[in-house]
Formats: sequence, C-alpha cells, structure tokens
Amino acid sequence: MDVYYNGNGNTWGKGRKSEKLTAFPAQKTFLWENLDVFIPAVYTGKSGAILDVCIKISVEDMAAFLKKWNREKRLSLHANEDFEQMEKENPCCIDFEADMRLNDEPLKQRMRASLVWYPEEVYFLEESDEFTPAARSADMQDADAEKLMTAYHCDRNFCWYFGRLVYNWNNEPVLFPQKVSLVLKAMPEPVTAAHFTTNLSCSDEKVKIIHPATGQEYVLTLHECEETEIPFSGFGGAKGMCYPKLCQKLSYSISPKPEQNSPDILDCTNSDQPRRETASGSMITQSCGPTAIFAAGKGSLPDLSVAFSSLHFEPVQSVRWRAVFQMKPREDAVLSFPCLSL
Repeated sequence: MDVYYNGNGNTWGKGRKSEKLTAFPAQKTFLWENLDVFIPAVYTGKSGAILDVCIKISVEDMAAFLKKWNREKRLSLHANEDFEQMEKENPCCIDFEADMRLNDEPLKQRMRASLVWYPEEVYFLEESDEFTPAARSADMQDADAEKLMTAYHCDRNFCWYFGRLVYNWNNEPVLFPQKVSLVLKAMPEPVTAAHFTTNLSCSDEKVKIIHPATGQEYVLTLHECEETEIPFSGFGGAKGMCYPKLCQKLSYSISPKPEQNSPDILDCTNSDQPRRETASGSMITQSCGPTAIFAAGKGSLPDLSVAFSSLHFEPVQSVRWRAVFQMKPREDAVLSFPCLSL
C-alpha cells in the first residue's frame, strides 16, 4: 500500500504536493486495557513520518451499542450530555494521541485522522429506506478503509478502527528507523458528576459534587447568578443573521480546591438557534444552524470562578447546570518495538 505525506491535509490519499513514504513493518499487537491494538507499520520520508494504528472491535459490542442507541434514538438527541454519553458507549468512537520516537529521536505530531470499517452484518442491524441491505455495505463502506483492510490483512469478522497519525521532524529525518517508541494517550472524555438549578435569586447556595473516579467530595458554593448580555459581534457570524446574546452569569467557588482537573460548569440546554433578519429588521423563526458558547474564567476574588449559560433571545428565569470532569478512559500505554525495512 502506498502512503504519502501530504502538505495539503489529504491524510489518506495522494495530493498535488506529496511525498511517497517508505514503509517499515512493525507487526506489533498488544492489549491497551480493553482495546485490541495492531500496529502494522510506520512510514518515513524527508517530509515527515506516519504511524498507522488499527484497533479490532467485536461485532457483538457494536451490535449491543446499536440495539441501545438505534437510529431513531440517535436522530432524536438534542442535549450535549446525551451526545457525550452516546459517543462514550460507541465502541468505534476512539480518540487518542501518540508521542513517537524513532531511534530515540522525538517527533512532533502534526495531525491525526480516523476511519472505521464495518462488516456487512453490522449494516444489516439497522433498516434504512435509502439503502437495501445488499447495496448498503457497497454504497456506505469507506473506500480508504477497504484499502487498509486489504493491505493489513485484517480479520473481516470484526469491526476495525483505523487511526493515522502524521508527524513532522524536530531535527534531521530518521529515514531508516530500527526502533519505534510510543506513548499512547487517550483523550479525556466529559463525565457529568452532578446537576443543579439556579435562578437570579441564588445566594451562597451549596451543591455537593462527587468525583466519579476518586470519590472525593467537593462543595460548590453558588455565590451569585445574574443576567448579562454577550454581544455576538466578538464571535463573528454570518451577514444577515441575528444571534442570541442573553445569558446568565454564575459566580461560584469550589472547596477543597482541586489540585488538577477542576470540573467545568455547563448549561444543560443548548443555545437558541440563530435567526435570519428580514429587510424590515424583524426576525423570522426559521432555524439556520445551532450556536453554542462555553465561557469560564476567574471572578474578582482569587478563589471565585464564573460560568456562562447558553445564549437566548429572551431572558430565562432559571438554568439547569451540570458539573463535568474531563477524565481519561484508560491509562497511557508505553511500548517499544523494532521495525524492519521491506
């Protein structure tokens, strides 16, 4: 299989300005906690290097996910918390970075991309009016994922996640690597630890938060909630569109102060969708895409923090919030292995 380093962001194919890289097989398999990982090769050239990571996923796990999160349920989701939970339970939704050294020379990760390949029986698990079962796998299967399946001789009785990581050289290119050293780092995932509701009369109310992993108890003191306005001009926006700008500003403190991984305080509801402005200056209610805002910072006192609710056109009387910790789903994997020239 030909692999290219592209300067134009084309991760899987050949671009106009591209360099064909040399393959150095690794054939490394290992378990990263609950993930069955296969690293077939690394690719190097003067422009940079590429690492392919393949992860095998059972059809049974994917079937269980599709049974719980069927098409109708997935299409009916609106709240960010529901989307987060769905992604967390999707066995093919995997997000990670990889620090790589070749011959002990560190590289700089430039970008990463991913593809998923599904066997036909996974497509058969859901009915669709747009595709017949026979045509569905042929029409919906990713062509680049199919090439990877063939090149790396992956077992077609499983689902496969393919991650491609692109690196730049920090120093001189390592054109003939003999050893690969990796640290795989799972990206943090949002985990909701508590819900609470505020209105404009809240004053020094207290909310208990339990850290989902450590069991550490924190006390969130809600000092003040006030209505404020955030002009959308600072965020850009399309011409002729009106954007919501009213929100509530929550001032709070947390005790004991977390040494790291403080919770984010987020609105459970989404912002109002932008509206198109008519020639007369009024707004029509047709939605033109969602808008959202997350803003947090320090208050006037050293231990005071602030959070802003979602944006609305009209004032809201109360806001339902959630405390969210960013947590890694698995510990880092550290490994080293040899590679050979073809």
